[in-house]
Amino acid sequence: MNCRAGQRLPAGAKSILVCLFPYYVGDYPNRNLSRYAIVDDYHTITRKLLNKAVDILRKEFPEHSFESFIDSSPVREVYAGYLAGLGFIGKNGQLITEDYGSYCFIGEIVSTLELPAAIPSVKTCGACSLCINACPNGAIGKKGRINTAECRSQITQKKGELSAFEQQSIVQGGFAWGCDICTDVCPFNRNPKSTPINDFYCNIVPILTLDNYSELYKTRAYGWRGASMLERNLRLISGHSQVR
Repeated sequence: MNCRAGQRLPAGAKSILVCLFPYYVGDYPNRNLSRYAIVDDYHTITRKLLNKAVDILRKEFPEHSFESFIDSSPVREVYAGYLAGLGFIGKNGQLITEDYGSYCFIGEIVSTLELPAAIPSVKTCGACSLCINACPNGAIGKKGRINTAECRSQITQKKGELSAFEQQSIVQGGFAWGCDICTDVCPFNRNPKSTPINDFYCNIVPILTLDNYSELYKTRAYGWRGASMLERNLRLISGHSQVR
């Protein structure tokens, strides 16, 4: 649990309203960033929408408390989305929805208002193991267990000294941030609907470079890890740094 987020939980909370924010804006096959990172910082965009919903709920139910969360939440977001009936949990640990595949951010509104429970989805991945087979580092285990030390996306976000294996993983992936392999091969992501959220289309930048990263990181989801880590990754994938 995130401590600061946990402190904002309403006393006597009884319900969680789970919200999905689709972010698919097109394919961009030559990108060197995960799909969710080619748009403006989703925290800013989704928080604005969540706050608007919270304002309406507080006016409608003034005797109850409502607090919104996005990403750094005290709630297990993927599992909450499953319990809310919004999708099922794939073998890669992501929430998979019917219309948008796994291309959704998950937010929550925690409230003292008691609401009836939703019915979880009965769908599963079945016998499909495409994401497991496609993972270049074998980081996806059974039942959605991810070995984060082996996950290429997590490696691109790691600060400090990288091992030779970690450096090579970044070079082979070619991404300055993230890795979309397990999501790209998922059959439920083959024909996702584009997001209806207009703000996600405003400042799409699919390629991070040594020339633009120092400005972009200030307004992007990957900025929280700092500029030096992005520069390191860019130098690795561009060949400016020697893999030891």
